[in-house]
Amino acid sequence: MVSKDYYLILGVSRSESPSGIRARYRDLVRTLHPDVAGAHSTSAFQEIAEAYEILADPAARRRHNAELARREGRRPVERIGPLAARRREPVSLLAEPQAVRPSFEALVERLFRNFTRAGIPKAERPEGLTVEVILTPEEAVRGVVVPIGVPGLRRCPDCCGTGHVWLFPCASCGEEGVIATERIVRVRIPPLIRPGAGIEGPLHGLGIDNLYLRLHVRIE
Repeated sequence: MVSKDYYLILGVSRSESPSGIRARYRDLVRTLHPDVAGAHSTSAFQEIAEAYEILADPAARRRHNAELARREGRRPVERIGPLAARRREPVSLLAEPQAVRPSFEALVERLFRNFTRAGIPKAERPEGLTVEVILTPEEAVRGVVVPIGVPGLRRCPDCCGTGHVWLFPCASCGEEGVIATERIVRVRIPPLIRPGAGIEGPLHGLGIDNLYLRLHVRIE
């Protein structure tokens, strides 16, 4: 019978991923470390450190789960940590313009030329669209598929690309005849990837000829 529930001490769910546990611990350290909060927080900080030591170790975490399950009269949760792959949300270039190089404004101008076919310089060559992708250590070891949301344009379905509905301006596209959309490109990161590694891939399948995708990997 255990006297402590380390999940309650850290304030995380029992199905929390290793990266989530690590992030929560860092947040608590920043606020409860005795050097920051004062000597009165020493006891609480020691409990947090003890909880993290157990939950950050896969074998110790499994033993703790088994002890909790026995105390509560249920079966333990078996799939934790690297065995339970988390679902990655797409890295949207529209939602995270600060993660994009070149600048987001330069990207939009260059990207949309593929759809409007207007103002294309004769000497334009494909340019790398660099996006930073953050992986957990577990994802870096086993490999992962990262979805990237790439913006584009499509013909407005309400005005069929004319910019007008009968004699009136089309409200859906603002008289442009096209509306912004987003398509998902899935990039496979190989196992044992190193921090700072770059992975490149074409975007021809999306009708984009003057850009190619370049992922910059960061691990934390």
